[in-house]
Amino acid sequence: MQFSNIRALAAATALSAAVLFPLSANAQQQGQKPAAQPAQAQPAPAATNKGEPLKAPVVAVVDVQRVMQESTASKGIQKTIESQRDTYQKEIQTLEDKLQNAESELRKQQTVLAPDAFAAKRRDFEKQVADVQRTVQARKRTLDTAFNDAMGHVQKTMLDIVQSIADERGANVVIPRNLLVLFASNLDVTDTVLERLNKQLPAVAVTIPKP
Repeated sequence: MQFSNIRALAAATALSAAVLFPLSANAQQQGQKPAAQPAQAQPAPAATNKGEPLKAPVVAVVDVQRVMQESTASKGIQKTIESQRDTYQKEIQTLEDKLQNAESELRKQQTVLAPDAFAAKRRDFEKQVADVQRTVQARKRTLDTAFNDAMGHVQKTMLDIVQSIADERGANVVIPRNLLVLFASNLDVTDTVLERLNKQLPAVAVTIPKP
């Protein structure tokens, strides 16, 4: 009886643990470990007052990615998620160690057990591997949900602040910085958005349900 299938299952479990919380390319370049980017904001519906003449565009620019990465609340969320991820990684490593020990023991029993008895033990081992894989995926979903919920709160507050600043400046068009190549620096309201966001929302509680 060969153990290639068993080793493949165990290897798949290890691979799943490795992607429990993958790093973004930007984080790898900076030596940090932020999590996935928050969902993109939905554009506001266009005005439908047909009798009202079109106004000349008054533009403001916001570096949304910078705000969502550098705000005090976002950094706190990332720190909490990373701490919980480390806890999960230790849990998964313990489970993987047990699988390796079980595989080693099963190897020893291969030559002494009857074929039916060995097949039963092999099926039991494969079930253990599948259970660990499900645990890995469940932990990843938990982290993803907690992160997205918390960052969604940051994003909503940021959009409210952007709306307020646009009203103050009489801007009727706000464009994300990453969509532009050139623009006048006086159109950029990113620093103001970031400053107000840090004052209005210095922290966000991250809810991570217990397994």
